[in-house]
Amino acid sequence: MSSSTRKSSRKSQEGKPRPEKRDIKTSDRWIFLMKNEIITCNEEGLKPTLCKLRHPRLKTGVMYLLSADCTSVYELTAFKEKFRSWFIGNSVLSKLHNYGQMYITTPLDPLFLILPYIINSGETNCFMTLEQIVLDEEFPDSHKLVTCCNPEQLQLVSDCKEIDDDLKVLKFNKEKTLSWLKKKTVAVAEALEMKKIPVSSGSSHSSIFIPSGNAEICKDSYMIFAHGILSEYLSLDLESELKTFLGLNTTNETPSPTSVTDEPPNKKQKLTTAVAPLEDYTQGKDLKKDKSKTSKVSAAQKCLDKVDKTGMKSMLSFFSPKSTK
Repeated sequence: MSSSTRKSSRKSQEGKPRPEKRDIKTSDRWIFLMKNEIITCNEEGLKPTLCKLRHPRLKTGVMYLLSADCTSVYELTAFKEKFRSWFIGNSVLSKLHNYGQMYITTPLDPLFLILPYIINSGETNCFMTLEQIVLDEEFPDSHKLVTCCNPEQLQLVSDCKEIDDDLKVLKFNKEKTLSWLKKKTVAVAEALEMKKIPVSSGSSHSSIFIPSGNAEICKDSYMIFAHGILSEYLSLDLESELKTFLGLNTTNETPSPTSVTDEPPNKKQKLTTAVAPLEDYTQGKDLKKDKSKTSKVSAAQKCLDKVDKTGMKSMLSFFSPKSTK
């Protein structure tokens, strides 16, 4: 092939558009584990949305998932492993680029997210619409929570008035709120008791250990544990008021389960005090004489002792310094 034909073939190849290289990193994709009801919606074009909302306990921004019809709220829990990658078509979501984690969605009562706004509006002692109450300039997506709560839910924590068919106003009611939280706490405690989850002070929120069949846990322990779970979505003041309303013991820790005496302990107990003998067993013995006793001589050593060592030098003589004349 001549040089002119090579140049023409190169020009023809340069003129053709090159196929685009697909990047193995895709920053706009995540792996979610969710139910179909989160995605499905009667209206076309609506999809679930990720929104940063104010956490009721931390008061900081936390990402939540809203269903396609904006009627349900879901918490996001990231499941991470040291090495994990997802193959989606011709792309790869790798842990190396922080996209290999999987998000698990769990339903959350939206009333927990709206309750702090209702409590703050109660300082004015005025009836207001939910649109007026749920206003947050720092987190503008908070207005989407308005469609997540129906009037029946709002009546659980507030006094509601219906001015007309399209206008409903409400005001915070502490007694209703504490009663609603008490029902939530009892429901969680009953679920823990039904599943036989250990909730003693030594369990440390660990449900991987199987409790003893002879162990019995009082209901107060389940109530205290359930109160701790709900407190993760309550302010410090409301947490304290709920504990008083439930009549829980605020001084003592969660009582440990009572076990039967004939059951062996799971772990060896470490002695906290030194144990000394009750009698002196050294009386009548000569300790110096006992120490002076020689060890038993082997048969080879006895044979060496019988050898005539006349004219032999000791081993140390070979390592001693030579005398200078």
